[in-house]
Amino acid sequence: MNIPSLLLAAALSGPAAAQEANRGFEEISGPAAAVKVTYPRQVKKGEAWTDGPPSMSYVNLYDDKGRAVEESQYSGKQLSLKKVTTWLEAPEAAAFCAALRKGPSPDTSFAETDGSALEKFCADSAKKKFTARFEHDGTSPSRPLSDRLIRRTFTFPDKQGRPAEEWTFDMTGAFESRVERKYGKDGKPAEETAYNFDDLPVSRTVYTRNKAAETETVSVFNDRDQLVSRVVKAYRETGRLRKVTETALDDGEQERWRNETAYDQKGYRASEARYTGGAQNPDYEYEYRVQADKRGNWVRESRTKFVNFRGRRLPAPGEAPTVVIREITYR
Repeated sequence: MNIPSLLLAAALSGPAAAQEANRGFEEISGPAAAVKVTYPRQVKKGEAWTDGPPSMSYVNLYDDKGRAVEESQYSGKQLSLKKVTTWLEAPEAAAFCAALRKGPSPDTSFAETDGSALEKFCADSAKKKFTARFEHDGTSPSRPLSDRLIRRTFTFPDKQGRPAEEWTFDMTGAFESRVERKYGKDGKPAEETAYNFDDLPVSRTVYTRNKAAETETVSVFNDRDQLVSRVVKAYRETGRLRKVTETALDDGEQERWRNETAYDQKGYRASEARYTGGAQNPDYEYEYRVQADKRGNWVRESRTKFVNFRGRRLPAPGEAPTVVIREITYR
């Protein structure tokens, strides 16, 4: 999922989706070969909560360039989803398109035009440089990988080698979406626009930065150019996160909900407050306890919920803490 659609989906789904999207796979210091994120069930023993068997687990494997090549999801110990990604450098991507142009049209059970969009793309891009990634369903290893294709995405770099444009096609070769990216003079992302299969804009993401305030703002607009979500990241002088404020807005650009997450001096989550409907007081709050490894990456995060009752802040009665355990295998 590209960045605009990820943020848009999080904005429409609610604060939990926004908070937990890609949780555990972000901001890892040092090259990682594998990352496993586990949510253990909490079991009450006396007055204390202890870790029980896993409820959900996620495992990502990375190549030597830090790109995900396998992404797996487990429900308990049972594999529920798995995606295998093959990355093609420019010569390999060009060779794929050259073979497609010379070979027969893909045989599909859909309209004749469904398979030709990718062929036309390859013909139009014959003299351009691009890379590609092919995503496959990895849950049925008995079938050849080529029979489990999900989508193909082709990326065109700008003159500085940064991703400037992406074209995505489904398993039949039909056009699915296109993304354009622009960068500022500082080389950082400035704007990103996603287009649908009719090549109409469906979302636009704008990145702005305030050096004096040491903040970065990511604003997402829908197909009617209405602001639907905003994420403001505030940093310390050390460059570590200090606070993140996430806001989702309705069609009238009025606040639907807001999350405010504070970080400690080391950049770990310390506390969080969640609001709905523009309220001044939070509906509930969280406090975090974090353990880290020798490289400074967190490996265990425990989140305890508090509620506001008649003006008092109290632990949520009978509610278990949410624990996330992260295992990082470094290269």
